[in-house]
Amino acid sequence: MADPEQSNSDQLAFWNGSGGHTWAARQAHTDMILAPVSAALLAFAAPRAGERVLDVGCGCGASTLEFARIVGPAGRVVALDISGPMLVDGKARAEAAGIANIDWRQADAATAALDEFELLTSSFGLMFFAEPVAAFAHMRRAASPDARVAFVCWRSLGENPWVEVPMRAVSPHVPPRPKADPRAPGMFAFADPQRVSQIFTAAGWAPPRLDKFDCDLDLAAGRGLDEAVVQATQIGAVNSWLRGQPAEVVAAAVASVCEAFAAHLDGASVRLPGAMWLVSSTPA
Repeated sequence: MADPEQSNSDQLAFWNGSGGHTWAARQAHTDMILAPVSAALLAFAAPRAGERVLDVGCGCGASTLEFARIVGPAGRVVALDISGPMLVDGKARAEAAGIANIDWRQADAATAALDEFELLTSSFGLMFFAEPVAAFAHMRRAASPDARVAFVCWRSLGENPWVEVPMRAVSPHVPPRPKADPRAPGMFAFADPQRVSQIFTAAGWAPPRLDKFDCDLDLAAGRGLDEAVVQATQIGAVNSWLRGQPAEVVAAAVASVCEAFAAHLDGASVRLPGAMWLVSSTPA
């Protein structure tokens, strides 16, 4: 497994450099793709008026804004992310919507000073800690006695064709990838429910409940095949494979993704299955 300090340094560099800016530029499209997931998380977490919420890995804040609306002026959301560019986007969205009960902080939830909270939530932001037990223990210390956790994370790659299909399309064009460490920080780090349970109990939380949530994700967001291809190749795993490759390799890979997605084209949509866990817990 990668050295934790190096992993953290790499994450900071990516999310505050070109990666963070690209994700912010694509966020409106991404929000449309993930709208059914955001709705499911909101219903699952069931925030209450007046609650103090900690939103970890808030990104550009699509879910953050919804939590802030529900907890209302008497409540507050502390939104944490390590990406400055994404937080700037989130703040702008909140200001445009007239939502003032969000405290946007550029910080790492694993080490930052945390206010006491009653609800810990995240939309795909908790799988990237280099030392997850220490991170969740740190967050546990800031939890109120009756706090609860409710977040969403991805299940395995094989259960997520929306990622696997473009990866398979690109793989013949790029050098062989080293076998992924399932415990390494990353998108699928919480795919194994047993590992999630071990992390939580070691960090002072009750054994978590993991509920399956499945839905089709429209990678085109209703905007046609070309937009789906742009989305799949400009952010995420496929983009990481293509970065630094010669232009002719990138062009061939993009053409293969287009061909693969064409088989799933439905009008102006490109729908592929997504598989997630909705995870809940409380302090032990």
